[in-house]
Amino acid sequence: MDDSSIGLDELREAIRQVLDEHLQTQGDAIPDEDGRPLDRALWQQMAGLGWLALGIGEEHGGLGQGFSHTAVLHEELGRALASVPSLTTLLAADAIALAGSAEQKARWLPAIAAGELMAGIVLPPPGRGAMSAGTDGMVVPDMLFADTVDLFLLPVAGVAGGVALALVEADRASVTKRRTVDLTRSLCEVRVDPATLAAADRIMLDADTLDRLRDRAAVALASDSIGGAAAVLERTIDYLCVREQFGRPIGSFQALKHRAASLKVTLEAATALVRHAADAVGVGEADASAIASAAKYYACDAYAATAADAIQLHGGIGFTWEHACHLFLKRAKLNQLLFGSATLHKERVASLVFTPSAPDATATEPTV
Repeated sequence: MDDSSIGLDELREAIRQVLDEHLQTQGDAIPDEDGRPLDRALWQQMAGLGWLALGIGEEHGGLGQGFSHTAVLHEELGRALASVPSLTTLLAADAIALAGSAEQKARWLPAIAAGELMAGIVLPPPGRGAMSAGTDGMVVPDMLFADTVDLFLLPVAGVAGGVALALVEADRASVTKRRTVDLTRSLCEVRVDPATLAAADRIMLDADTLDRLRDRAAVALASDSIGGAAAVLERTIDYLCVREQFGRPIGSFQALKHRAASLKVTLEAATALVRHAADAVGVGEADASAIASAAKYYACDAYAATAADAIQLHGGIGFTWEHACHLFLKRAKLNQLLFGSATLHKERVASLVFTPSAPDATATEPTV
């Protein structure tokens, strides 16, 4: 890390302060069953502060920082339950930066760095190739924020059975918003007709680049998860300290103290693993893929378990629609499935650790 690099702790503190102020203006507003819309005000603020430019090279209008810095951003946005397509947009920027042509980089990266372009991306899961396109074109059943982004990166057949990403502008596709359990993010079905798909510009991915993108997606979701888990645990501990029963704060009861302490231990372990994974992926360590997959399944499962316990520890109020606890749990449950389930990532870790030369474990599920 050179002298121009932004310190991770300083970056985390700066982002958290801005997001805390932003949340104070919104309060704990609970969205209706259709979910929360895109937070355009936050997106514009993120762009103005250079957050979207963190991982983009300086030659394309970015700040040229490492992947660990981007992971800090995902972690803090997870704490805030932010309703912005940062994960998919920054992953799309990584794909363009790693494998795009000079023309593609010049066209798209400065726009992403400036916050002028939002992107959605789908990656085939380990062990599977491109998505098939029938006579009616391609159907992507689950894409994050497809109703708000400007550009789709869709996995299609590349050279010699490889994978390419087709760049399809959003106004050339049909998007149908789906009702989903997570009320902080939108999930949509995307349809692209054959003619549009055939004419789309492409980014060719070799096996190594595809794995690097999978790793970044896994760590981004893991970072979102430890951020959300930390936030809901802090809320829970605060509640245990103020809610009284029999004239005493319920947090003084040994059984509840032990439950909170157990959640804290799990969170600390997940946090250490995820931040190590971000470093490993950023510098391209030999075992980065195994660490990234381990971080993904462990952190996402820890988030779901923490959020579920938080609802119980809040007592009756925790089960109500008006309390924010359920928003964390629902986001955690979607995190467990996005870009590969826990089972898929456990199989990937086993494949990489025990048979390093073998291909990734076969998957049987779609991955956003």
